[in-house]
Amino acid sequence: MNVNNFGLAGKKSKSASFVTKKDLDSKFINLTKNLQLKVDKNGDTICGDLNILLGENDLRTFGISDISDRKSVSLLLGDIDNQIRHNWGHPIKFIANHGIKFMCPAGEVCHFGGKTNSKAQFLRDIDMNDNGITNLHIPITGQDAATKNYVDTRYILNNVGFVPNLFSNVKNKNGFVVSASSEKSAGDNACSAYNVFLNSRYGEWCTNGVINDFWIQLHCPERIRIHKFSLRGKRSGTERIYDWKFQGSNDTDVWDDLHTETNALIGNTISFYNVSTSTEYSNFRIFVVDAEGDNPGLSSWQLYTADPISMI
Repeated sequence: MNVNNFGLAGKKSKSASFVTKKDLDSKFINLTKNLQLKVDKNGDTICGDLNILLGENDLRTFGISDISDRKSVSLLLGDIDNQIRHNWGHPIKFIANHGIKFMCPAGEVCHFGGKTNSKAQFLRDIDMNDNGITNLHIPITGQDAATKNYVDTRYILNNVGFVPNLFSNVKNKNGFVVSASSEKSAGDNACSAYNVFLNSRYGEWCTNGVINDFWIQLHCPERIRIHKFSLRGKRSGTERIYDWKFQGSNDTDVWDDLHTETNALIGNTISFYNVSTSTEYSNFRIFVVDAEGDNPGLSSWQLYTADPISMI
């Protein structure tokens, strides 16, 4: 019986030659070695590099294409702590024990996570391409980004008085109006309400014999936020206000108490009072509950604004 190159029986031929057992064993040994170098399509393990050539093709597909419900695909990169994983119906996960670093020929771009934290670090400028960044936290340190809301609600405490010198109670060119529930009649308007906003050594406002439940009021040309105000009582030391409220309003029918003092005399030197409110008002008044003397009143009143950063 003749045998071909692979040791199989074939037709007789005049040119056929017989193969010895030694040659046959050698061929089977070589065949076995060659088969051992092949990868089994049903699953196998290889050692060494796997290089897939594109050749003349325009596209070479590598991967798994039949994943479905309740199935997962994982590409291990050393062990389960370093892998790319896809659970069907969920985002693809990149898992790296020491984080993930993105690089390009120009250098490192960003670094995601690490051994002990999951912080993302961007190592180059970020071009948002006219897109927004949302849900930023309230800035704490000097290098934190500030949101629009933070800027819009941030205020600078102004220590320059808001109300200019006023020369009458009626509306002037700046739009301020001063009024009072009681004014004592005196020559040259010496006791008119506007005197509290006039930098004068002599003028002051005083009531016409009223010592309780009276007020002096200022209407501003715009709504403002106040962080403090100042007051000075009459220059005489016997006609003093001691129970009073500083109030704000936007319709003059409802007044909000912004500061209250009880048994606290307003002296004849300027005193400052802080106000804690975020509301802007166009009307302010000093409402006096009780005072002493014949014609109590004030010689100075000033407002100090909290100005939004956007206005600076």
